[in-house]
Amino acid sequence: MPKKGKKAKVPLTDEEQLLLFQQKLLAEEEAAKKKERLLTQFLKDKLAKEEHNSALNLNKINTQWRTVLREVKTRELLKDIEILSQTFERVVDCKDGVIKI
Repeated sequence: MPKKGKKAKVPLTDEEQLLLFQQKLLAEEEAAKKKERLLTQFLKDKLAKEEHNSALNLNKINTQWRTVLREVKTRELLKDIEILSQTFERVVDCKDGVIKI
């Protein structure tokens, strides 16, 4: 007496084997296409994220660079002001000397 749940294997005809083979091929193709779509979407998302991060980092670098340039320019201007102030004082002292003579 055969056990329950087991079916007797019936040999498949050539047509049935061909149909089964075609179904397997279609299933494999669909799986490959799905995998390719997922990979493409993943790469697109990753690229978008990298572009976003690149833009942010470029903005940070530009901001820091401008800060450094401002500091340097500030030092240069302060030095120029000090030199001009000393020159002005000398000119004023010379004119005071001429006036007192």
